[in-house]
Amino acid sequence: MNNNFKLEINQLLPGEPLRLGVDLIANRGTGALIVVGTSNKLEKISSGGITLNNCSFSPEMLSELAKMDGAIIVSEDVGKILKANVHLNPHDKIKTSETGTRHRTAQRTSVSVGLPVVAVSEESSIVKVFDNFDVSELEESNLILGRVNESLQSIDRMRRRFDEAVTNLGELELENSLTNQEFLEVIQRGELLTRLASQVRLEANKLGNDAGLITIQIDSLESGVNNTLNLVLKDHLPGRKFRVTSKVLFEISELSYQELNSIDYLGSILSKLPLDDISVPRGYRVLARLPDLPDNLHDSIVQKYKSLPKLLSTPTEKLFEIEGIGRNRAQQLRDYFDTLLKNVGFSYNNGH
Repeated sequence: MNNNFKLEINQLLPGEPLRLGVDLIANRGTGALIVVGTSNKLEKISSGGITLNNCSFSPEMLSELAKMDGAIIVSEDVGKILKANVHLNPHDKIKTSETGTRHRTAQRTSVSVGLPVVAVSEESSIVKVFDNFDVSELEESNLILGRVNESLQSIDRMRRRFDEAVTNLGELELENSLTNQEFLEVIQRGELLTRLASQVRLEANKLGNDAGLITIQIDSLESGVNNTLNLVLKDHLPGRKFRVTSKVLFEISELSYQELNSIDYLGSILSKLPLDDISVPRGYRVLARLPDLPDNLHDSIVQKYKSLPKLLSTPTEKLFEIEGIGRNRAQQLRDYFDTLLKNVGFSYNNGH
């Protein structure tokens, strides 16, 4: 499907003028054949018709002109209605899988002239868009909305599972008892959540202007996930082999669902096997939750102490020795670590 066709499909989203006109035609049961754009090839297979001078496009005008038998030709930007009641004569040797006369003509015309053609069935009110041999059937907004709402519930459930896994990871990190499998489950759930959110966002875009609130809901459910995944990877992956976590996340996104759903396979590509080995965090995610601690200090602290258990047991005076950390900040860090150790159930989901 070429880019021009995608542009025309956008013009057929709910709320767009062309879609409003097509819906009017379908509701009135008159049927129509609409060519979007014009060309010399179109002129060669056209005959008859009425040329409309300076006829601005409106859904109502399109619907009225559809009462005539012939095709309607609109400008590429759907700003003007150029012709009405046009007889189209594409070559009947062009193959088509369509059965109705109007739909066969629509596809053959599109193949012949290289322009999108919209066909509205008079009997069933089904609307199809043809671009060469590509065919897309328009759906009613309420059907799309129903599917999207169901999918939003799935995203919500998956988000809860992800948050539970991250909370569990945080508690086990503080106890220094986190296994590779529990680390991998966080990555797996985060990636599945990201994929589902992307799929539902694409589906919601079919709602056009009505997609705004749903998009906000999807963004909210996905908020902070990528940041948390980056920090978890930075905490647990071998630094020399996996230097750029964003690259790792991209490689994970390229996995098939079968590969992603296999914890063993995920562990093999992330060098986190055996699954029951303890995975010791460096401390990046814990430090990221402390307000006003500059990012450049995160690396300095982690490079000095290498692991979260060592960092959490560091006295204030030793923290003060790190370049860039004053006495007040050293005490702030020590108080923060003490709070974590006293409240193992303390949730620190990053990015919320």
